[in-house]
Amino acid sequence: MTAMEDLDTLVTSLPNAALLTTKMKQDALDGALVPDSFGVWPGGDGYVATYDPYFAAIRLVAFLQAQPVVRQSSSEGTSISVDAPNWAGLIAYYQSMSPISQAIASGPLLTKVLIPESSHVWPTDMTGRGDNYGDVDTDLG
Repeated sequence: MTAMEDLDTLVTSLPNAALLTTKMKQDALDGALVPDSFGVWPGGDGYVATYDPYFAAIRLVAFLQAQPVVRQSSSEGTSISVDAPNWAGLIAYYQSMSPISQAIASGPLLTKVLIPESSHVWPTDMTGRGDNYGDVDTDLG
């Protein structure tokens, strides 16, 4: 099964899912890339596109939540009343299944990398002190 099919399985039964375009779903998947089965990160040499469809679904749920849902309608003696799903419960489920969400919950994702001093590294005061506008031009060396 492809990542798009996995994502479709997660969102198709949700209210207003027909409003989700293929581009919206692909954008959500592109924002949910994870390391492949060989441990290669997105953008690395030989990376095989691998997605977290649950994280992509979380991104799409926000759009679906913003859409109107029929609460009550009647016509010639018949009536329909539809309530929105428990969005918080759905998101909690998707988060519990998502490797990206689990990584976020487990601690910091970014690590500070110390850059050793050398002849090609120029320390620069990035605070903007002494500059009228607080910006620093690092292109001038």
